Amino acid sequence: MRTILEPERTTPIVKDVDVLVVGGGPAGFIAATAAARCGARTLLLERYGCLGGLATGGLVLYMDSLADKTGQRVVGGLPWETLERCRALGDLAEDAPLAIHADSEVLKVVADSFCVGAGVELRLHSWAVAAIRDGSRIAGVVVESKSGRQAILCKVCVDATGDGDIAALAGAAYDSQTQCIGLNLKVGGVDRERFREFQRSHPDELRALNAELRARGGYAFWPGSTPHSSAGVFWVNILGLAARAEGQETGTSSAEHHGDVVSQFAGKLSAVDVEDLSYVEITLRRQLFESLEFYRSHVPGYEHVMLLTFASQLGVRDSRRIRGLHQLTKAEMVAGAVPPDSIGKAGSGFCPANQYHVPYGCLVPEQVDGLLISGRCISVDDYAQQAVRLIPPAMLTGQAAGTAAALASASGIEPRFLDTLILQARLASDGVLL
Repeated sequence: MRTILEPERTTPIVKDVDVLVVGGGPAGFIAATAAARCGARTLLLERYGCLGGLATGGLVLYMDSLADKTGQRVVGGLPWETLERCRALGDLAEDAPLAIHADSEVLKVVADSFCVGAGVELRLHSWAVAAIRDGSRIAGVVVESKSGRQAILCKVCVDATGDGDIAALAGAAYDSQTQCIGLNLKVGGVDRERFREFQRSHPDELRALNAELRARGGYAFWPGSTPHSSAGVFWVNILGLAARAEGQETGTSSAEHHGDVVSQFAGKLSAVDVEDLSYVEITLRRQLFESLEFYRSHVPGYEHVMLLTFASQLGVRDSRRIRGLHQLTKAEMVAGAVPPDSIGKAGSGFCPANQYHVPYGCLVPEQVDGLLISGRCISVDDYAQQAVRLIPPAMLTGQAAGTAAALASASGIEPRFLDTLILQARLASDGVLL
């Protein structure tokens, strides 16, 4: 590879805070809110112009895993408070109790209000490009934005980038994984009852139409609820592309898949490769637009369908997983294990256990100090990752990471040495169901 030599430069330090959260997605804005509510001087960096990540810009609107198999709510704390705030604004759709779909635009406003109300300093349109090391610990990040190249120092950093970018830049060990990458969309003009009647009365015809569409490289559209479903507005969850190869099984929606939860999402495209990401973005927009035209012409209930928006963020499911002090495994989930350092629990539709718990050790990197991990890049195996990457569990790990960061910062200790009993007591007092 050809290279250039960049000149040495001096980068101004513009902020020095207790807790720095990088990434404002479901885990990140919750982590920042939790840290600030604990009294930490907190700054949140986000590369896009809004908070909420895949739950807003990614149009992943279903709030999965809120309940266990008995229908009992198992997720509390800030994730539940977020949904209650959305509910107060009249913008939740509920297919059944605890089967909740949020509104992407209202959730952006709620996420802003959480952070601003807690005293978080927000820096949007900012991309962290380097980790600042002080021996074995991270001491801050270098950020690029319209304001130029700047440095932000911190006592504890929370990596909520989803891809584990900061941990990787800081030298943390990680495993790389790939899954299908999707691109969700929101549509209007759909008569869902007419579609459901066609689905009930002509299932073979619908399967044949979807098979024809898949053969063309298209995607089946299954209308997900929104608060505006009565007006014909729905979101569509797309499993997406598995690989670049022609003829690959790609033209499917997540609603159609059955079987093993790991193989269901298997893919070879890398979420940390800019060429793969560019390919997925361009290819999926074309394929989805053509699929929309097909549905309008062939599927009852979609005669007047219109494209309202593509998601502004790709539906990335997996990339780096940072190696932590503990790895949550399938065996632990299936056994319903309750670790002594549990930071919360969630339900799971595919795990036979009633619920699963997340250990604090999954959030603490093996090697790098001054750093905590939250969201889908925490330390888990393939099976567990299918659970923790969902929106409410990501929020759950965000609240734990933000709280732990604030407590460690206030005590002047590394996160790995934090007394988990103190952490659990604070989480419980903040409404987390342990």
